[in-house]
Amino acid sequence: MVRETRHLWVGNLPENVREEKIIEHFKRYGRVESVKVLPKRGSEGGVAAFVDFVDIKSAQKAHNSVNKMGDRDLRTDYNEPGTIPTAARGLDDSLSIATRGRDVSGFTRGAGASVYGPPASLHSREGRYERRLDG
Repeated sequence: MVRETRHLWVGNLPENVREEKIIEHFKRYGRVESVKVLPKRGSEGGVAAFVDFVDIKSAQKAHNSVNKMGDRDLRTDYNEPGTIPTAARGLDDSLSIATRGRDVSGFTRGAGASVYGPPASLHSREGRYERRLDG
């Protein structure tokens, strides 16, 4: 089971959906911090997006509710920034990892793991990752 977070992956959105429409739909559950519409993957199905709420309770309400946009039943899943949501894994393996989720450029896949982490050239200081200048 995926850990509950304030970040949701939302799938099966209408093709020409705009960020404003997604915010309008999800603000009924709480304050939406940001929305990022992802590129469409394949010829069938809908578009996906990341919806980040200000708090986890709002994300829980949205995830546990039936969400429809037009004639589409939306799918939701919790998401950790920098990872591929469970619901999105395996949908289209021909795409690069950078198009599957949040911006994970510069991050590498851990050996045998499905979670992506910072490359060795990044080091944590006060909970933030920064590029080292010494290589």
